[in-house]
Order: sequence, then structure tokens, then C-alpha cells
Amino acid sequence: MLSRFNIYQSILHLGFSGYPEIAPVAVREMFSARKGWRRLLNIFGRLISLPIKAITYPFKYRQHRNYAALKNKPWLFVISKNNRDVLKMLKKRLPESVYLTYEPAITDKIDIAPLLYFRTWLNLYRFPLLWWQFYKTYGKKAWSHIDYLFKAVGQYEACRHFIKKHQPQYIVFANDHSPLPRAMLMAAKSLQVPTVYVQHASVTPFFPPLSYDLNLLEGQDTLDKYRQNGEITGEVRLIGMPKFDQYTNCRNTEKQVKRVGICCNKMDKVSDLDNLLNYLSKQLLDLQLTFRPHPADNREFHLPKDVSFSNGKKESVFDFLQQQDLIIAGNTSTHLEATLLNVVSLYYEFSDYGTEVSDMYGYHKNDLVAKADTQKELVQLILKYAENKPEVYRKAKYYNALVGTENEGKSGDLAAQHIANLVTDKNKNQYEVL
Repeated sequence: MLSRFNIYQSILHLGFSGYPEIAPVAVREMFSARKGWRRLLNIFGRLISLPIKAITYPFKYRQHRNYAALKNKPWLFVISKNNRDVLKMLKKRLPESVYLTYEPAITDKIDIAPLLYFRTWLNLYRFPLLWWQFYKTYGKKAWSHIDYLFKAVGQYEACRHFIKKHQPQYIVFANDHSPLPRAMLMAAKSLQVPTVYVQHASVTPFFPPLSYDLNLLEGQDTLDKYRQNGEITGEVRLIGMPKFDQYTNCRNTEKQVKRVGICCNKMDKVSDLDNLLNYLSKQLLDLQLTFRPHPADNREFHLPKDVSFSNGKKESVFDFLQQQDLIIAGNTSTHLEATLLNVVSLYYEFSDYGTEVSDMYGYHKNDLVAKADTQKELVQLILKYAENKPEVYRKAKYYNALVGTENEGKSGDLAAQHIANLVTDKNKNQYEVL
């Protein structure tokens, strides 16, 4: 049995993997505050906010507390829009399944909110000992990440109590590296509740090792990366990209590039993006430009008048990509999604990522996309493809195991079948033991 320290070490794997130290400042701040006084402020703020949420949220989310619907049902654990985009294909095939949804990600009346705040607050007394154990292992990093650690403390115990009380048949995850889903995973494992992981985006070397009973991955690239991250436990199946199923017949057939999409994420500075958009609008007068930030990016951008805007909160990435012939992006899995739709994709770092983070998913290294290092090179590449747009989707075979096969477009069916087999095997083994 794992110690409490080992459990939280697994829950906080990404934050202590070295990734925050090499990531851009905006990403680093998503883990821990840079200033010591702000870390302490974050801690005190959580001390106060947890009991307040424990009292007010049962009323605020009273329509999402149908806990009787959870018992002996499959739980689809959603913490973001991207999670929902991939798990909804299982909801269609497993009508008995239930969305267990972290409150900020609630969008549907049938979503059930776990509301773990009171139980989390009750377990904050564990923090001093846990922090001391992290300090002995990680040294000064335990101080620089003290608010990150404090935010996670109590989540495992709260998830364990929630699972014991509401007894899921199994739990399906689409995020394997954020603290809350990892706390739910570790709690489920401790109670021998079957767990399933469905990949929703490309994987980095900083992610934790795979440790689900069933791991449903998109392709060989993902499996190779996870093997580098540590020992894999559980069954592994390559099923392609479930969220792409409905778009397999929507591939771009244009022979010229007329529409260009610019896709960014929080690693990119607003000033650098504004500068590039102005440059492209002046250099590519004959092309239609559309800017699309990450769905979770709420920053304000200043677009030139001739550049359109795509709202990621309202328009899915595949719907957006169907309206493009070529896209420009940095570190984002949108490169793969574009290539699958036969949309040319160019890797360009809007801001300086640093050598450790550059091409983090290996898209350029593995020849999925071409790369431009300067604005001038970027425009030259775009103009090169403007008159002769190549077929690119077959390059995605390494990333999506079903590309070009008879099963392409059937990822959701394969996922549901593998899950059914897992449940059957688990029930059979349990019966044999009894």
C-alpha cells in the first residue's frame, strides 16, 4: 500500500516534474505564485474559501446534486470543455453513464457536482507533515511550490470518501495530470474501483506514468512517450482519436491555401501575438485570416480589422479547422487535429519557449509539420503553399492508429467495446474470487 506521501507525490507529479521551472511565466503562475508573499496569500485564501464554498455551493449547485444517480453507474469525470468533447462519445454509447463534473466545467443540467470542499477542509491538518516530507525530497522546490501543494492537500481523502459513499461501477478520466483527477484516480485505486483513461490531447515527457486499469490511447506516439515517462500498468489499446470520428468525411480537399488560422495558447505573450497578427495582415493581403485563442484563454487581444476571431468556448476546434486551409500554431495539439483534416499546419513560436519546451509534442521532429523560425520564413512558407496545397493527413498515422484503416471513424465504438470487456473481466474475476 502506498504511503500518504507517495500518493500526493503521484497527484502532484506534473508540478514537481520540472515543467513549471522551464515553462513561460504565464504557465508557471498556473502552478504557484512567483513571490513568496503571494504563495502565503494563496494559502490563507484557500483556508478561508474552502469553508465558505462548503456552505454556499450546496445551494449554488443544488440542481447538480442528484447523488442517487451515481450509485453503481459509470462515472465520466469532466474538469474542462476538452474533457467533455472526448467523453461525450462514451455518453452516447453508454447511456447509463453519468457526468461527474468539476463545478467550473458544468454546462449541462445532467452534470453532477462532487462538492468536495468540506471534506477537503477537514483534512488540511495533514499539510505540515506532507510539506516536510516534500521538503526532504525536493528541497527548496517544496517552498517555491508550497501553495500548489496546499491546494491539493485533502483532495485525495475527499475523493476517497465520495467514492466510498456513492460507489461507482467504474470511473473514466480524460485528464491524467491535473491534481483533482489524479486525486480521484488514486482514491479509486485504493478502493479497487476500475479506472479507464481516454486520451484527449497530445502527451508531453512531463506527464505521470500511466496507471489505469484500461488505457485508451490515440496512437503509437502516445504509447512511446508514456513508456519514456515510466512503467505502464494496466491494459493498453490504441483506438485513434474518438473526438475525430464525426469528422473523418470532412477532410479539406482544396488545392490552394486561401484561409489561414492562427492558434495560440497561454504560453504565448499577448504583445507577441498582436505583433504577428499585424505583420501577417499586411503581408498576406489576399488571404483570409482568423485568430483563435485556447478555449481557457480569457486575455484581451487587439486584432487588426481584417482578422476574424474564433471563440473557442463556442466553436469546437474541428468546426474551426474545417474553415481553414492552413494554420499557424506553437505548442498545441491543434497541429495534429489540423493534419487529420488535411489542413496544412506550420509550427511557429509566437514567444520564446526555451529549448526545453520547444516542440514539446515532437510534431516538427517527427515530420508532422513544417517549422518557421522567423516571421519572414513563416510568410514564405504560407506563400509556398498558397498555390500548391499538399495532402498531409497520412502523416498523422504515427499519432492516430486508425488513419487510413477500415476502423477509421470508429474510435468511440472501439473505446466502448474495450470498456465493456474490462467490466466483464473484472466482474468475472470478482465472481471467481467469491
